[in-house]
Amino acid sequence: MNTAKKIGTIFFFMLAMLLPCQADNVRVSLLTCSPGEEVYELFGHTALRYRDPDKNTDIVFGYGYFSFNTPNFVWRFILGETDYMAGAVDYTYFIEEYRLRGSGVTEQVLALDSVQKAELFNTLSNNCKVKNRTYRYNYFYNNCTTKIRDLTIGVFDGKGTIAYGTKPRQATIREELARHTATQPWTALGINTLLGADIDAPTTREVLQFLPENLKNDYTTAFLVKNNGESMPLVSEHSELLAATPKEHSRNHFTPFNSALLLLLFTMIVMLCEVRSRKIYWWYDTLLLLLQGVAGSILLFMAVFSQHPAVSNNYLLIWLNPIGFILAPYVIYCAVKHRKMPFMWIETALTATFIASAPFVPQTYPAPLFIVATAFSVRSLFHIYRYKICELSLY
Repeated sequence: MNTAKKIGTIFFFMLAMLLPCQADNVRVSLLTCSPGEEVYELFGHTALRYRDPDKNTDIVFGYGYFSFNTPNFVWRFILGETDYMAGAVDYTYFIEEYRLRGSGVTEQVLALDSVQKAELFNTLSNNCKVKNRTYRYNYFYNNCTTKIRDLTIGVFDGKGTIAYGTKPRQATIREELARHTATQPWTALGINTLLGADIDAPTTREVLQFLPENLKNDYTTAFLVKNNGESMPLVSEHSELLAATPKEHSRNHFTPFNSALLLLLFTMIVMLCEVRSRKIYWWYDTLLLLLQGVAGSILLFMAVFSQHPAVSNNYLLIWLNPIGFILAPYVIYCAVKHRKMPFMWIETALTATFIASAPFVPQTYPAPLFIVATAFSVRSLFHIYRYKICELSLY
């Protein structure tokens, strides 16, 4: 979630690893950073702060570091081979980065004893070593937030169980993602197109804690139920370290929904021009089919080859599949030979199946895609019935 491009390797961090961490003045706290404007900042970030005022040590540990300079980074990311790194930076550097970004930072001090603080610090320090710091990132189940959660809850193993004072959120992963992408509709369209039915299934509180905000809210009411029946809050203090800078989002009319409406309108205009000119614009059909083929090939590739979660079970492949690449050459062939295009029944069947089955499949489709599918359906039906409607036979 935080995707700083350089890991802060600082000399005093290595010295701090040698310091004893048994003092009562040591504070270990959960830091939650509000979302930023970049795509990789939209969901916020979670980190752990280790502070020992007696030793003048103030370090922030995190698991969201990566570098665009990693060999084949983009290709590996597409395949789901996303190797992120653990790292540590001086608190002053950390807080300054988020101040410049305009994000807010809240701190929740964890109610740990000296032994638990030492255990957590030693684990974090060991994970930040060069030989241990790389891990296989997964944006739902093994990200910067879930790693921190697992570590902080892990120190209570054998001492009791963690419970929460609030009911779990009744939301799917897709609904939670929508809250964080509302200001970036094109990003939301991309996410909702690539991710399939798995993120529409009912889920648990623990799964939804992949989002920093959810983990922070859960920790606010979390408590440890000890083996002897006693209970204690998981968080002893809560404070705001940095207030978020209000962001103004200009109204952008170039949204996926409006663009889809324009595509449908333009398709109708093209057909009207064909009726008036008594000519078929085969190039337009070729462009539409190539668009379908490109989108479908991406979805099929991700479903078959990518290790990313929730991309394999994608019902959009009913319509958005590589068949457009197969039909496009036939359009050109029929245009050159001045023949009918009966194979457009295939496109009609695909779009009809896609639209008709939408209420019954366990996946929520992006609304703009229904409009685009309607444009494809209208266009293919026009080809099928054009001889009966207006006797168009010229190319």
